[in-house]
Amino acid sequence: MSSVPGTVVVTGASGDLGLDLVRRCLAQGAEVLAQYRSRPQRLNDLDPSGKHLFLVRGDLADDGAQFLAAAVPDHWHGVDLLVNCVGGARPTPIDDLPADEFRACLLANVEAPYAALRALLEPLARARGSVVNLSSVAAFTGGAFGPHYAAAKAAVIGLTRSAARELGPRGIRVNCVAPGPVASEMTDSLGTAALEGVLAGTALGRVVRPEEITDTVLALAGATATTGQTVVVDGGRYLH
Repeated sequence: MSSVPGTVVVTGASGDLGLDLVRRCLAQGAEVLAQYRSRPQRLNDLDPSGKHLFLVRGDLADDGAQFLAAAVPDHWHGVDLLVNCVGGARPTPIDDLPADEFRACLLANVEAPYAALRALLEPLARARGSVVNLSSVAAFTGGAFGPHYAAAKAAVIGLTRSAARELGPRGIRVNCVAPGPVASEMTDSLGTAALEGVLAGTALGRVVRPEEITDTVLALAGATATTGQTVVVDGGRYLH
């Protein structure tokens, strides 16, 4: 099992992937700053001691990310790991996709993680930390959610590669995980028939579990010579 860095920032922490990551990091002794926009009740009971989990509410897309930087605990030496789980979309075919929804998807999935990365550059550099962005296999396949989501998640991969190149000299590694269909509320929104169609074209014939994404995120966090890479965790969806 991959070891967890000491100080971790998770954006989109109240979503299914963020929640599993926060839970795992806390269980292994990390301190976690968890950004959320809604549903704080999903996070409230994860740290009964109240000493290791720091919650900050805000919208990275609308508010920028200075509130996130300001919330980094004073006693931290820096940020060892930033994981951008923020993002998502509703499945919408191109004929029904208005321009404002396309732009909102880019804002939530690309600008929000960029804002978090930029705001935390100083503590990441101080710790010679690592960043893992969450993309999607839809960046490669087009996916079932529509062109807005596929375009946004492809842009996350481009952001990852560019940031890795530029920030490497500062000791910051930037990598990406591209999940396939994950057991989550977002995947559930596809509906049973659409999901069955997706899984029929997936080698393992099942959804990916959130903890399998967490495993990969933490493996990348500990891979000290790896940067600028995108690891696909999709049960074999991309094979088809």
